[in-house]
Amino acid sequence: MVEAGDWAVELPQPLVLHGGECVWVEGAVVRVRQPDGKVISYQGDGVWLCR
Repeated sequence: MVEAGDWAVELPQPLVLHGGECVWVEGAVVRVRQPDGKVISYQGDGVWLCR
């Protein structure tokens, strides 16, 4: 699960990140920009977090 404030995206499998990668969330998608500029998208389920 990747959390962004009160929102989270639950991914179907673990996401392994490497140094120099940038991660952000857009709706139910987690996007990862690699150091070479390539962007990879991972679709998941978006959920509100109740705290």
